[in-house]
Amino acid sequence: MIGKIQLFGINIVFLHRFRQYEARRTLKQTKTYVIIAVICACFLSSTDLRGQTVETVSIEEILKEQGFEDIKVKLQQDTLFATIENRSYRGTFRGAATAIQCIAEQQPDINQFELILTDYKMPQLIVHASRRGGIWDVRVDREMTLTRERLTDVKAIAPSTGKIDVTFVPMVSLVNNKLDHLFDYSVRIAPVIAATLWKGARLTLQPIIPILHNLDENDTKRYVQIGNANLSQQIVSTSVWQASAAAGFFHSERLGIQARVGVHIGRNLDIYADGGITYKANYSKQHGFGIVNGSRQINAMLHADYYEAYTKLQIELQGGRFLYGDYGGRLDVTRHFGEYAIGVYGIITGGEYNAGFHFAIPLGGKRQKRKAFIRLRLPEYVAWEYSYQSYFRYWLENMGQSYVTQHDQNHAAHYWEPRFVEEYIQRILNGDFK
Repeated sequence: MIGKIQLFGINIVFLHRFRQYEARRTLKQTKTYVIIAVICACFLSSTDLRGQTVETVSIEEILKEQGFEDIKVKLQQDTLFATIENRSYRGTFRGAATAIQCIAEQQPDINQFELILTDYKMPQLIVHASRRGGIWDVRVDREMTLTRERLTDVKAIAPSTGKIDVTFVPMVSLVNNKLDHLFDYSVRIAPVIAATLWKGARLTLQPIIPILHNLDENDTKRYVQIGNANLSQQIVSTSVWQASAAAGFFHSERLGIQARVGVHIGRNLDIYADGGITYKANYSKQHGFGIVNGSRQINAMLHADYYEAYTKLQIELQGGRFLYGDYGGRLDVTRHFGEYAIGVYGIITGGEYNAGFHFAIPLGGKRQKRKAFIRLRLPEYVAWEYSYQSYFRYWLENMGQSYVTQHDQNHAAHYWEPRFVEEYIQRILNGDFK
């Protein structure tokens, strides 16, 4: 009986000591867990304090990675204020939609976007985009004052200043107004070297080099020419006014100066006037290259440009003095199919009539990212205009002619119509357009 008690007593002492050991180990583990919890809390607190800065930096990197330039970003609660220059994605709406998509995927807490779109560093439109229940609501207009003020103290990253684009542009001409043969044809290449020098300033140089032709010696298209080679400057771009000026070659045989002033009436009607003084300058076998005496012409035009959102029709009416001094008017009706623009036109000038059609269609991929200081690229669009020219006098006197100050100026490439841009950004974000 005693042995059993002693044995039992030994077991009791052992168990008592084992429980003391377990208590000490549990206390030590508890202290360790407390220390770890304190460290984690400090880390999370630090992350919360710096959260806005970290998110802002990451947003800038997201935009830079997608090829956007002149980026400004400020995040306030769930609203992002930003400015971007799109030099990678085709057209005027695809870049904005891509920027919003990429940020929304990686920063799901952002529900409101205030995104200013610039062209040659000048503000053109602002995109107001919000997401509720997975559905995007988008509005585009030119009321950019408040967002621009919020971003005044933000330094831009990935500047576009001085970066050079070399665009290879083919030029094909067919003229069937000769009596001794079916066509005059010429195939030329016109590489465009262009760079943004400062805010609103664009320098362009375009030599035109003949490759193949059947032209006679008096036709200037058989020789090397200067195409669109000028310095253009956007002076004003606000919710109401736009103004620009340019000097240089606007046409393969005309050089001079030009100015334009426009006013935005609502979101879908623009009224603007432009005018200039040009001189004929070309190469001839007898005299070489030079300005032709007595070739000065003054041109002036008043334009009205209206966009009808339901039918997607752009209606342009202009009247005044054309490039070579004839007086008249022109009406264009263009149908926009996303990135495609196809239209017809009619001209009456100097008692003569003319008509034709034009189109701008996408060329190549949707994105051409600028990875280096110099980028070799294809044109975003193929733009072409056919002229009927049934009257010999109309053709002989160069009637109804006009010019552009940028080589890629067409109905699609720089079309900053708010209702048009708004529709396609919303459709891309909601998966209705690719």
